[in-house]
Amino acid sequence: MSSRGNRSSGFSWLRIVLWCAVGLCVIVPSYLVWLLLPDLSDPSNEFYQRKGVLRSIDVESEWQDGNSIFRHVTLHSTSGLKVKMTTRSPQERAEKGHPLVLILGGERTGRDAVHQVSQQLPVFIAAISYPNHDEWVLEGVKRFDVRQYQQTERDTVPAVLLALDYLLAQESVAKQQVELVGVSLGAFFVSIPAALDQRVTRTWLVHGAGEPEKVIEHKLKGRIKTALLRKLVAWTSARLLAVESLRPENWLWRISPRKLVFINAKDDEAMPLTSVLALHRSASQPYEVIWTEGRHIDTDRTEVVQDLVNLIMHRVQTNR
Repeated sequence: MSSRGNRSSGFSWLRIVLWCAVGLCVIVPSYLVWLLLPDLSDPSNEFYQRKGVLRSIDVESEWQDGNSIFRHVTLHSTSGLKVKMTTRSPQERAEKGHPLVLILGGERTGRDAVHQVSQQLPVFIAAISYPNHDEWVLEGVKRFDVRQYQQTERDTVPAVLLALDYLLAQESVAKQQVELVGVSLGAFFVSIPAALDQRVTRTWLVHGAGEPEKVIEHKLKGRIKTALLRKLVAWTSARLLAVESLRPENWLWRISPRKLVFINAKDDEAMPLTSVLALHRSASQPYEVIWTEGRHIDTDRTEVVQDLVNLIMHRVQTNR
């Protein structure tokens, strides 16, 4: 009796261990699948809630350079969102206001993008930095905090919308000409606020692309030699960073019938051509595609930067 009891007790523990193992084999993969599945929901309401209402403005500094007045400001929303921005306005007033150009540039450029325009132009220029950028650089990279990366990405669209609220309340801004410019990484994001905010009259996507997972894979070519592993890392990274619902090709069609301009470099080494063309195909008419000579835009490539600035600003001033 004792022997059978011990065997029975042993089998009971064995069954418990086996069921726990089976449970882990089901639960862990299911959790990973849930974590990595693309978010296909429309986040528009989330963006508006996060944008909130402009609560206060901190003017950090103000100075004049030539005929331009510069301001470093931080916008504070009722939602807790903070947006760091630099504005550059012409000193001279215009009866109908000046055209507005709002820039979302690369990760490193941020609100300093206004300084890339060297000419004294009758245009109101503004640029914002990516939300939580300081924490993202100082903490996110060190700890590989996926939630911090995701928060920065989710806050970028509301940040652009909040900046538009502030800028369009300025008397010196012409409400009938609002130009939204996304450059490189910024081109990935501005499609969404441009689609959502009907006040934007023209959108510029400069050296941008669609298919974010393929862009990530392309950037990993120098680091991961095995194609299959590189593709797997890129696919996983894209989903961990929650880019599925933010991909620009899901939003561009909503910009129509307002103006949309693509500017892409013929020798762009940073963006795969197939992803650039996929972005173009996702748009609805009317849109324009401009191909320029040279490589991907970078602050160290001053000639590339100035050629693009001249092209865009000329079109802005002539409103064509």
